[in-house]
Amino acid sequence: MDELRLRFLDGEQPDLALGPGVHALGRLPHGLGPVAGDASWLLQVCNDRRGVWLTVADDLRGVHVNGRPVQHVAFLRAGDSIHVDGNELLLAANVGGRIAQPRTGAPRDPVASLRHALRGVGGNHHGRSLSLDRPRRIGRGPEVDVRIDGPAIAEQHATVELDGDQVLLRAEGGEVLLNGQRVRESLLQSGDQIAFDVQHRFVLEGPPAATLAAARKAPPAFPDDVDLPPPPPRHWSQRVPWLLVAAILLAAGLSGLLLFGAR
Repeated sequence: MDELRLRFLDGEQPDLALGPGVHALGRLPHGLGPVAGDASWLLQVCNDRRGVWLTVADDLRGVHVNGRPVQHVAFLRAGDSIHVDGNELLLAANVGGRIAQPRTGAPRDPVASLRHALRGVGGNHHGRSLSLDRPRRIGRGPEVDVRIDGPAIAEQHATVELDGDQVLLRAEGGEVLLNGQRVRESLLQSGDQIAFDVQHRFVLEGPPAATLAAARKAPPAFPDDVDLPPPPPRHWSQRVPWLLVAAILLAAGLSGLLLFGAR
């Protein structure tokens, strides 16, 4: 995910762009902030081809990611909330340009509902997985699919649904954090994290959008209007049942041994 940055929610520290490499954070006069590599650090955030990794200093305690304690190393994804040394950080990603354009009248893709699932990664629904075979309503009302209690949560706060083969997020009752950015409506991609408050978090699981697009554009391996070539003729040695021949020879050998060995 491109344009990752670390947002400091406490104080006036500007966002830290997380380019490839290791970024160290330590105590500064105005709060937590980036420090040089040889300075004393509390956290290190590494952005490499595997993803984004958080390393905690050996003598540091009380670090939490999305409300869960971290002692040494944690894998981060866009939208995660980090609490350390009295400071709150947010790993954010740019989601601009994902304008939801409903495909009115588009046929529903029954296979897409099996490809995509909404999985809880924080809060009361942690570990729960919901398919998108129907629109999933999220809120604190009695008729929603995912119930979340909280003063800032509307009775029907948001809906996640399939439109053709694309996944749409609509926030009817208030804003939703998508990868750390506040949105009211957006397309979702595999790996996106949506959050309600700090602890209630969900991740969209499914194949990457590029994979789906390539699958839709790929021509069939054998078009219907093309005759398949006949299979090549088999060599005589491939037509001989060698296993049966070996069994017959073995039986003949045993019979001969019993016949002549008894004399």
